[in-house]
Amino acid sequence: MTVAAMEKGFDPWLNQVWALLEDSLGWLFAAVTIYRLYLCLQPPITSTDLLRSIGFGKEFWKYGLTIYNYPAEHFVGTPYAQHWPYQHFIYPALAMLFFALVSKIWPALFFGKLVLTGIEGLNAFLIWKISGDRLLALLYYISPASLWWVSREGQYEPLPVLFGLIALYLLSRRPQWAYLNLALAIQTKYTPGFLLPYFLRKKIGWKEGLFFSVGFIPSILFALRSEYIFRIFTPGYMPTDCNSYTWNIFDAEKLCGTPFWLVVANALLTYGILILCLVFAARRVLSLSKGRRVFQYLGLVLFIIFVKSVGRAGFWYILTIPLFALTIDEPWERRLFFSLSLFEMAALHNLIIGPFGWVSESPPYPYLWGL
Repeated sequence: MTVAAMEKGFDPWLNQVWALLEDSLGWLFAAVTIYRLYLCLQPPITSTDLLRSIGFGKEFWKYGLTIYNYPAEHFVGTPYAQHWPYQHFIYPALAMLFFALVSKIWPALFFGKLVLTGIEGLNAFLIWKISGDRLLALLYYISPASLWWVSREGQYEPLPVLFGLIALYLLSRRPQWAYLNLALAIQTKYTPGFLLPYFLRKKIGWKEGLFFSVGFIPSILFALRSEYIFRIFTPGYMPTDCNSYTWNIFDAEKLCGTPFWLVVANALLTYGILILCLVFAARRVLSLSKGRRVFQYLGLVLFIIFVKSVGRAGFWYILTIPLFALTIDEPWERRLFFSLSLFEMAALHNLIIGPFGWVSESPPYPYLWGL
């Protein structure tokens, strides 16, 4: 069966599903928002990342641009000194400045999660503005990975997605500002850098190059005053221990005790995306009118390869899939990749059945309201 035949066969029932979702958009957004607020009121229990990040953000106002020189244990007597005590802040400059701003306003886990949840709402809006497809916005906003890892656990994946979406939105309108935002996105986490091939498909002018360079001023300032470059490229940021998305699903040492059902689910998701990208790209190559659009899949392919190859990949990395799927101009393909991103099985398990793996025995309830 050809891809075209598959599309034709799926169209009737898919259209019914999309129509049902479109009719329910308003109340679905409202219901999910209420549920997200409930999750924000719960303490993180499977990760201490937010506690440490807000802690480092709080210390930024004391140590300034030298903050990357100090491990957590340096901040004696604080609740974040005991978690990964020998680890420095290992994320790029914009992440540091974001948590510094959050901590300046209100250094509380609840507030950090609330801000990140608000960013997810803004991201959903930008997805709609970029694609013109409200269903994509809904699929992003109801993602189990976002519900659990952002609104419950406080992972900051929405931040690189935000700057990446702004960059995509501006690319055809204000290209120089698009390149500036792409530089900022790369300084939250490195993965938005996989958008560069999509951006560079057209010749870059001096204005775009200048704005892109200016966008890295935050990193330059940190690099001049601290061990910034060393810290963000040490094994602390790219550890070489556990990755449940690894290429070899039978590599027990790499899987670090991850339940095999989850390893298989992760493999089906990531290998499935790679195969679909290959099939869709091949179809473009065979089409005389669309052959040059193969590059639209490159960002997503590079991202999945990165996730499977890096030493340690968090389940929340899947939240970035929609960003790269937006570079694809075929609406039904975009919807397919957005739909696949819903199947982050660790988040689904945590939401429906309950948390598994490492779970805090003493959830940080007091720090919900202040550090």
